[in-house]
Amino acid sequence: MNNINFNSLKIFYEVASSKSFLEASNKLFVSQPAISKSMSKLEEDLNVKLFFRANKGIVLTQSGEILYNYLKEANDLLYSCNRALMAVNDVEDSTLVIGVQSHIVRNYLMNKVDSFKARHPKIKIELIDMSTNQMMEQLEARKLDFVIDSSPIDTIYNNISVTPVCSLNTCFIASTKNNNDIATIKDLENEDIILPISRSSLRKNINKIFDENSLNVNITLEFGTEELIIDSVRRNLGVGYVVEDAVGYLVDAGIIKKLEIDVNLPKMEINIVKINNNLTKAANLFIEEEILNEN
Repeated sequence: MNNINFNSLKIFYEVASSKSFLEASNKLFVSQPAISKSMSKLEEDLNVKLFFRANKGIVLTQSGEILYNYLKEANDLLYSCNRALMAVNDVEDSTLVIGVQSHIVRNYLMNKVDSFKARHPKIKIELIDMSTNQMMEQLEARKLDFVIDSSPIDTIYNNISVTPVCSLNTCFIASTKNNNDIATIKDLENEDIILPISRSSLRKNINKIFDENSLNVNITLEFGTEELIIDSVRRNLGVGYVVEDAVGYLVDAGIIKKLEIDVNLPKMEINIVKINNNLTKAANLFIEEEILNEN
């Protein structure tokens, strides 16, 4: 590839990403004929067919897929390198991007963000909420500095490290208007159950408890945020499952009640997930001051 024009590789990457000559033309401000000519020359130089034209764009050949995957990895590394270089001279004027789901922000991370911003007000912090699999993909692509997520964390990437940092209790809650006697796990079969959405670790862990006890529960509502679960319970729409710290003040105020169930409910195990050689100065600073400092 010594004689390859790197501008041609950039054009190919845009064509392959958008699967369209037209979209690539619009993004790069290059005419379609010029793109076609550049791609023909690239195929000639590499001596391979990179794509086929289709009715709705282009389809990559096997060789095209191989080239695209290598270019994507290089592009991700360049993005990460650019962010790291920008933070070298002034860490206080950098951006920290953390992958974390909303219930972990509320029950664990928000106080740490507050504390960190008090000491480093100029550092911009972005909290990105998505599924565990999506966060692992974005971390591998160097689009996230690190991830805060709860167990279980399954990833296909062997360069990602998972370090436990703390655990939080979970509980079932009900409205004070619910006068049913709910003392055993079996009693939940007589209730409408409100749970986190299926992709969440909280849901996966409580599902195991249901399975272990052969429960047939009536799941009537599923939410992506604890706020909606708690609000539904306050409206007496069913029995909810949440992190205990999220409802302590409501229990103390007598607005809802925590149920004492006859099984040990799973704790929410919080982990920091990172690629060690991908940490910017801002990321290292946050981890050292807010995560490791508590241990």
